[in-house]
Amino acid sequence: KRIAAAKRVWQLSQSQVESAQLMVSKVQSQLDEMTRKIDGFTQSQSQLESQIEAIASQLQSQSQAIASQLKSQNEAIASQLQSQNEAIASQSQSRLESQIEAIASQSQSRLESQIEAIASQLQSITEAVADTPIVSSSSGFDYTQLHRLLKSGQWKAADQETAKMMLAVAGKTQRGYLGENDIENFPCEDLRIIDGLWVKHSNGLFGFSVQKQIYINCGGKPDGSYPGDTIWYRFADEVGWRVGGSWLSSKDYTFSPGSAKRGHLPFTIRIDNWVYTDMYSSLAHRLVTCSI
Repeated sequence: KRIAAAKRVWQLSQSQVESAQLMVSKVQSQLDEMTRKIDGFTQSQSQLESQIEAIASQLQSQSQAIASQLKSQNEAIASQLQSQNEAIASQSQSRLESQIEAIASQSQSRLESQIEAIASQLQSITEAVADTPIVSSSSGFDYTQLHRLLKSGQWKAADQETAKMMLAVAGKTQRGYLGENDIENFPCEDLRIIDGLWVKHSNGLFGFSVQKQIYINCGGKPDGSYPGDTIWYRFADEVGWRVGGSWLSSKDYTFSPGSAKRGHLPFTIRIDNWVYTDMYSSLAHRLVTCSI
C-alpha cells in the first residue's frame, strides 16, 4: 500500500514535473521569440538611425545648396535693383535739372523784364527829378546846377559851384571866404542840400558829413574849438589834403572818385589854397547842430 501510494505520489509529481517542463519549454520558446523580435527591433532601429542620419545629411546638403542659391539670387536681385535705382535716379536728376534750367530761364527772363521795367521807371523818375529845380526854402537859392554837375561827374566844377553857392548864401561873394560866424549861421537846409547832393552822387565818398565823421575819428571834437595841430594834420592826411607833410595846392587836388581819398571833396573853405582850421571846426560844429 505504501509502495502503491508512493507510486501514485511519484506519478503525480512526475506529471507535475512534466507540466512544469512543458511550461518552461513554452516560456523558453516565448523568450526565444521575444529575443528574436528584440534583435529584429534592434536591427531595425540601427537601420532607422542610419536612414535618419542619411536623410539629415541630405537635408543639410540641400539646405546649404538652397541657402547658396538664395544668396546668389538675392545678390542678383540687389544688383538689378541698384542698377534700376541708379537709372531712375539718373533719369530723375536729368529731368530735374532740365526743369530747374527751364524754371531758371523763365525766372531770369521775367526778372530781366521786371528789372528793365523798373530801370525804365527809375530813369523816368530820375529824369523828372533832374528837371525839377532844387530850391532851398530857407534861402531861396537854386541848387539845380550843382545837382547837374555832380550827376554828370564834373567834380572840379561842382567843387567850384559849391564854394560859389555857399559864399552867395552867406552874402560873402565879394569877400571870397567864409568866417566863423558865417558858418555858424549858415542855413541848415542849404547845408543839408549841398551835403546830400555830394554824398548821393559820390556813393558816400564825398560830402561834408563824410568829412565830419573822419574829423571826429581823428580825434577832433565837433564843438567849434581848434583841435590842435596833431589832430588837424592827421585829418588833412586822412582826406588827402596833405601828402608827405606838405599841403596840396589847388592844381594838385584829385577830382576823381577812382583815385581820391574818402572825404577829399568838397574843399570850399579856403583862402589862397590854405585851410582855415577854425572855420572847418566851426563847420563840423554846424553839421552837428543841423543834425547832418
